[in-house]
Amino acid sequence: MLNSIKTSADSPYKLFVFSFAMALLTYGFALTNFTVSIDNEIPILPDYGLDLGRWGQNLIVYHIFKGHLQYFSLVLSLFLFSFCAIRLSNLFKFQGYSALFFCGLFVTFPQISYQVVFGMMADIAALGILFSVFVVELFLKGLAVPTPAKKFPYFLSAALLLVFTLSMYQAFILVPTAIYTILFFQNTFQQSFDLKSEIRKTLVFGGILVSALVLYYISVKIICPVQQGGYLTSFVSEGSTDNRFLNFCSIWSKNLVGGFYYGETLFILATLCGLVLFVYFFIAKKQLVVRFVTLLIILMLPFLMSSIITNGYHPPRLYLTSNLVFAFIIVFVTDHFNLSAKNFVKLAVVMIMFTNFFFVTKLFNAVHKIYSYDRRIAEKIDFTIQTKYPSFSASEKYVYFYGHFPFDSYQKFQLKNSEIFSGSIFVWDNGNNYRITNFFREADVAEYRMLDTKEQLNTVKDSIAKMPVWPNQESVRMFNNIVVVKLGNEKGSPLYFE
Repeated sequence: MLNSIKTSADSPYKLFVFSFAMALLTYGFALTNFTVSIDNEIPILPDYGLDLGRWGQNLIVYHIFKGHLQYFSLVLSLFLFSFCAIRLSNLFKFQGYSALFFCGLFVTFPQISYQVVFGMMADIAALGILFSVFVVELFLKGLAVPTPAKKFPYFLSAALLLVFTLSMYQAFILVPTAIYTILFFQNTFQQSFDLKSEIRKTLVFGGILVSALVLYYISVKIICPVQQGGYLTSFVSEGSTDNRFLNFCSIWSKNLVGGFYYGETLFILATLCGLVLFVYFFIAKKQLVVRFVTLLIILMLPFLMSSIITNGYHPPRLYLTSNLVFAFIIVFVTDHFNLSAKNFVKLAVVMIMFTNFFFVTKLFNAVHKIYSYDRRIAEKIDFTIQTKYPSFSASEKYVYFYGHFPFDSYQKFQLKNSEIFSGSIFVWDNGNNYRITNFFREADVAEYRMLDTKEQLNTVKDSIAKMPVWPNQESVRMFNNIVVVKLGNEKGSPLYFE
């Protein structure tokens, strides 16, 4: 059932302005406070992303944008997310207040924060979702034309566009899947719904997804260098011996009640709306099994990536369709039961959006405080180096950071289960010289060089044990023109040559 209320929001332009305004309001703090969070300190090099099979990300982030740019990358992402919102609203045939509600909930749900906090993802996160929408739209246009010869160009275009989308970030495969599943679910409420016909369409769409995956795999073999192991394979490396299915069910249940990561709390509202629909299905008894199974899949899809992860690390940024499912289920319930125009529903949705706004602001406020604290420490370390060794070679400046700060030293800034938003450069990876030296550069504190030979490390490593840890002045010592900064007693991440 579609909302019959007509408002000025039915204008795509006005709907976009509303969506973009809500996005800017929600991310206002992030836009106006310069922050170098984890991963944003890493320089964008010519081979960036290729080792992960992300040649599309390399094309956009390195070749087109020449690296991520503070403020611009985030604004661009919010602009594209807002455009995604109105395209999806149109695809789902929401009108009036339902369209406003969907767009507002879609752009404010905090899961987006876990994507755009990474500068390199801010450029492509929304673009990948937008392309996924286009993939589904091309498929639907192909279905609408009468002959196979005319259908083929649409289906081929959809597959090729999906190949490029996957080349930006492989997890995007779940986005067109979720969109199509939602459309299938909506079709079950149409009088003309025919299960056999819908299954045939689904098989065709599944064929496009499989074809895109195969073409993407071939493209990676051609374009990207061969890697032995690495970041992607680490997610499915042998780790926990627990039952994978039970682990996924546990993670899924935590996500359904909004307790898996900070800011997800209100997802429980989507789950409750889903439960209302399940009860309604049993009462109505129309297409009961199909609707029940399809809605269950919709609630499962955002978190499906966790089913293949075996190393125990489930970053929220992988749940790319959380905001889509969250917004759709809530709006579908209000729309289906003709509640969208009710004042209590309007107030409730406004409160949901402002609660999302609160969570997002808390996240970026926390990471900004940690950045500011880290930057002050970096300035003190550099000041200590320059004070103790004023003749320290400006052309070489080899600095070795040993160890890391205690994990609980940032407790006053951290939000529970906020993943990278609670990460300090002096703690992440147990103290990583590559990250730390890049942080000094990106925060405009100092330009240091990492040790690049085993011989250099051998000249200093035997002297470290007797040194005290920071902030003791003697935690900064020079040996053979190499400055050692001892952050903690436990050795951190090994250097690349170790």
